[in-house]
Amino acid sequence: MRNMRLLLLAAGVTAVAVSTACGNERSITTEPVGALGFGTNFLRTSTNLPRGTVTFPAAIVASATPANDSVILTLSGLDTLATGSYTVWFANDSSTKFVAATSLRITATRRDSSFNAAGDPVFTNTVFTSTGASFRSGGANIALRVATARNAATAMAAADSLNIVLISIEPGAAGTTPGAVRPIWARRSQATTNVAPVRFGTFGRALSTLPGNPAANQEFVVATNGAMTIVPRGRVEVRGNIMILNDSNYLRPPVGYYYNAYGIKLDTTGKFNDTTYLGRRTAPYPDRAISLYDADVSNPAPSVVFDSPRVIFAMASRLSADTIPDAAGSPAWKNYGFVRVNLQPKAGIEGRMGSATILEATLPPSIRGR
Repeated sequence: MRNMRLLLLAAGVTAVAVSTACGNERSITTEPVGALGFGTNFLRTSTNLPRGTVTFPAAIVASATPANDSVILTLSGLDTLATGSYTVWFANDSSTKFVAATSLRITATRRDSSFNAAGDPVFTNTVFTSTGASFRSGGANIALRVATARNAATAMAAADSLNIVLISIEPGAAGTTPGAVRPIWARRSQATTNVAPVRFGTFGRALSTLPGNPAANQEFVVATNGAMTIVPRGRVEVRGNIMILNDSNYLRPPVGYYYNAYGIKLDTTGKFNDTTYLGRRTAPYPDRAISLYDADVSNPAPSVVFDSPRVIFAMASRLSADTIPDAAGSPAWKNYGFVRVNLQPKAGIEGRMGSATILEATLPPSIRGR
């Protein structure tokens, strides 16, 4: 009996020691250790992707008055380019003949917003007009009307068919055919009463050099008139000075485009104050060192970047306020109200938030003001 009592006593002492060790070294629900963690979901907000319409001439071929055969493009959601320019091309339906439109009449309408004394929004439109063979300006608040005519294309004869209007991003002067970056187009065959919706993606060029695209002249559509067919998703997590973005289910970017992220700071009244560039997107843990910048033309991370279908299964960003001066403070990430994932052209202005926001997370007060 005495031996049994000693055994029970020893067991009890051991249990107390183990319990004490757990209490001292490990976090539990009622006694957390370290900084608190907060999180929120991304929501799809892909409403400002490149979009618009193209109005084709009534006559397909053999026009008696090619100078009167107007081609009208209405465009929104384009980013301003740092290098190169947007160039308009005409083509036949089989894409075997391209000619550049060399005379464009461009009307840009910029809409600015402000607040009156009553706190109501007031919108002001400013209109700019220009002419030329190409353009490079865009913006989230810019709507473009680009007008030209069949005979504004140097080699477009009156008898040539005009069934495709294409916009490419050319690094220099336009050659005889569009370059590799062909993100915007419309086809007469997809028009209703000569008006066709703009498609955004990679126009049907020879994609045999791209993984997952063995067929020549295959098109890759990200959105039609701004509407995506895929629904990305994800979360933003903040613990102390670390912010982690985990998201998934993206279409691979069009050739010449990439995904990046931005944080948006608010002022004391809750209005937008500033943006912080959070960088190019990477593969998720344990491959965060792998950049997905070139996922448009190669497969840098086969574990999460798929060739068929052309999707990015997962992306991530791990950010430390210690390396982002605007996010440092007490607490870190104070006044950051939103996080956005954007799709931008490589020829654009890196670090300046563009038009095409794919996902947005609204950060709760527990993050931005804790």
